Amino acid sequence: MPSRLLALLAAIALPFPLRALDLHVAADGDDAWSGKLARPNAARTDGPLASLEGARLAVRRLPRPLTEPVQVVFAAGTYRLAKTVAFDDADGGDPAHAIAYVAAPGADVVLSGGRELPAFQPGKGGRWELRTPAGTETFEQLWVGDRRATRARSHGQGYAFLRGMESESKAGGDRKTGETFRQKLRVDPRDLQGFAEVSETEARDAVVNFYHKWDNTRRRVETVDPTQGAFTVVGGATKPHNTLDHLTGFVIENLPTLLDEPGEWFLSRAGQLTYLPRPGETPAASRATYPVLGKLLTFQGAPGRPVAHLEFRDLKFRHAKGVETLATFEPNQAAVARVDGVITLEQATAIRFLGCELAHFGSYGFSLRRGTHDVTLERCLITDMGAGGVKVGSLNDEAKDEDVVRANRVHNCIIRDGGKLFPCAVGVWIGSAADNEVTHNEISDLFYSAVSVGWRWGYAPSRAKRNKVEWNHLHHLGQGLLSDMGGVYTLGPSEGTSVSHNHIHHVTCFSYGGWGLYTDEGSTGITMEGNLVHDTTDGGFHQHYGKENVIRNNILAFAEESQVERSRQEAHRSFVFERNLVVYDRGGLLGHEWRGTPENYLMRGNLYWDYSGRPVRFPPAGQASLEAWQRTGQDLGSVVADPLFVDAAKRDFRLRPGSPALALGFQPLAVEKMGVIGEAWRQVAATFERAPAAPRPAKPAAPALNLHQDFEGRIANPQYPFPAAHASLSRMNKPGLPPTPADGPSDALLLTGAQASAGKQSLLFRDAPGLPAAYFPMLTFAPNHRAGTSTVAFDLYLEPKAYLIHEWRTAGNPYATGPVLTIKDGRLTGVKGLDLVVPVKRWVRLEVVAELGPAAPKTWTLRLTPKGEATQEVKGLPYRSPQFDQLGWLGFISNANEATEFYLDELDIRCVEAKR
Repeated sequence: MPSRLLALLAAIALPFPLRALDLHVAADGDDAWSGKLARPNAARTDGPLASLEGARLAVRRLPRPLTEPVQVVFAAGTYRLAKTVAFDDADGGDPAHAIAYVAAPGADVVLSGGRELPAFQPGKGGRWELRTPAGTETFEQLWVGDRRATRARSHGQGYAFLRGMESESKAGGDRKTGETFRQKLRVDPRDLQGFAEVSETEARDAVVNFYHKWDNTRRRVETVDPTQGAFTVVGGATKPHNTLDHLTGFVIENLPTLLDEPGEWFLSRAGQLTYLPRPGETPAASRATYPVLGKLLTFQGAPGRPVAHLEFRDLKFRHAKGVETLATFEPNQAAVARVDGVITLEQATAIRFLGCELAHFGSYGFSLRRGTHDVTLERCLITDMGAGGVKVGSLNDEAKDEDVVRANRVHNCIIRDGGKLFPCAVGVWIGSAADNEVTHNEISDLFYSAVSVGWRWGYAPSRAKRNKVEWNHLHHLGQGLLSDMGGVYTLGPSEGTSVSHNHIHHVTCFSYGGWGLYTDEGSTGITMEGNLVHDTTDGGFHQHYGKENVIRNNILAFAEESQVERSRQEAHRSFVFERNLVVYDRGGLLGHEWRGTPENYLMRGNLYWDYSGRPVRFPPAGQASLEAWQRTGQDLGSVVADPLFVDAAKRDFRLRPGSPALALGFQPLAVEKMGVIGEAWRQVAATFERAPAAPRPAKPAAPALNLHQDFEGRIANPQYPFPAAHASLSRMNKPGLPPTPADGPSDALLLTGAQASAGKQSLLFRDAPGLPAAYFPMLTFAPNHRAGTSTVAFDLYLEPKAYLIHEWRTAGNPYATGPVLTIKDGRLTGVKGLDLVVPVKRWVRLEVVAELGPAAPKTWTLRLTPKGEATQEVKGLPYRSPQFDQLGWLGFISNANEATEFYLDELDIRCVEAKR
């Protein structure tokens, strides 16, 4: 840590109590001594204790009840923890006699769960090397000096994108023991060249970290084919709503061939550690430390017997694994279900961490679990986090009131530089917990949200109530890596919760969803007031769906896409949006869904201004004037006017005299009070350096789909944009199920053994009368064929009265239609010049071929081959729309309005690009 920062920290150390029983700990102490002396006596028969564990046991031996406070004073030094220090109810104090573990005045005290390695020796090619001592366990994290080193990885500090997931098949297990699936993934072959020069054993030690939407997934490589750009991994099934696709970023870790950037390291199975030093580092001054302990401290009480009345002041806790392995990690929002804190508290109360530092760990920092209340983290620095800073509460509601996590306080802390291993983590996560406060903190430099409150998807009751997220400075989030995040993100009913007086800025997503204030699924009863939000990618405020939220007196400024977004129309009132100042110079004003009346959402008394000089436009379709918008009952009392900020271009949002915002009743924001408090502590927050931001990656185009589907297993890569087809998705992947029971007519898409042109199964389209739409059931794909020769071939078995439409379209809406074929009553038509007989109740092969691209001919070819007969070919068929030139959407539709069926098998979708 920089010496200037150490001096600042020393200047703001908290004072000692005036009276206390002192015990002493020193690096030259002995846990067999009494601890009553600060230094060993001349005979070395007594003196200070030697460790935190020794001090805990010495305090435990004191007569109870205590008659005075107890203070354990640590002399300067680094204390290596031999094991996790575990406090229980017998280790605590009482309300009048707290027990404090503190650093001596001005002392730099480090409590480390790591082990220091021998000094590096210069090696070949500018690298340093050392042989780890016998008995050293394999480690996956390393710090050189006081900086985290990076395990050898691909793509420098960036990442590459998958081309897509080619297949997913069951690899083993069952629902009881846990099913595993094998995913085969395609990438640019150049991204796998690091495997070309390593042994099979080294290749199997490689780990891939995938970044997809709001999640990350870690997998060990199973097989790899560098020449074909393909590899396989094994783990849980991918989520349909967040799968591995062409928008998935990835890096490969832990191959010796990837050791090519300063600050990277590689540990061989033989214990040879190789490090590529950073500029300015020397072997003598740059000792390496690896983590040994999973956790540093635990506080475990019991119902009615909590761990209580303990303080920790001005201590530095460092080096912990946090997780047992980095080889695998199943995707989990915010990384809270499987990643715990390195300091955990359960059934604990009146515990305080004051002026402490927690750094260099592989998971979350603090975890406040069941039954924990009145715990305070104040003026603490939490940094270099594998995941996030603080977890507060449970994933699910506690059944008993006394087990609810409540009334805890994270105040005036600096929480920064997180998501190093689990980028989906958040700075402070509050789950099922009530009456907690997150105030006056600075939370920054994460890849996902700064604060997350609530853990309920939808409107079911939740114990997350009356939490306060106020007066914080939240910034530099997302950093272009993940998507769907907020400076403050909320979930579910959270009545009485306040997200107010926060300064939120520079929230940068990858593909979508970089919002400042984000009320996600079911967020209810939340007030967001007095916030300053600026420089986000997608909007200052976004509500997915929720109920009775109040968004009031905020400044929302300079988002790239839309300034305010709403995603779902609901019957109740979603929110009241009033007395806000919304300014921008690019993008639009109101994005997504703005149907409804003031009973569904209410806008009033706001100010809007576009610094680019464009007219400010409102729904519908972003074309209406304010006056037209107001005739719908929205934004009564609102104005379009320059708010007269002092200097909006320099992000000085103070109001000049005469601002029209004041006439609306807008209350100026006290931005200078947001963030950490205390001048010296503010200087500490300003001391940290931030690397220049990498440019936000461009979204790669979807790769061309080349697929063979024999319907013998899970369906690969279909999309289901309509409810009836989507309702059949789970049935499609489970052969032999009967039709869905329903009160009304039911369609179905079923894997079945009733018919098959090859193998044992095919895909059954079962139609019925009276469906919500004639085009149910439907199966669609997104082939993304842009140029070259595109071919779609499939086997078809028609029952009498079957009615099939097969159609090619460009992507998006409006779209252009290319090849179309319609089969009804045994006749194949669709476009001019096409009229063929198709036999029913027997298999036929159909093949549709078209040249794509702007210069390609606007015609296509059909080949029809009844099984065992000659092929009929029709060339020069016209496109339905002359504008068609790319295959972005492909559909198979059962268009009947009566009970009928047809079967699809041996589907091939291919594109052969033209040679240049």
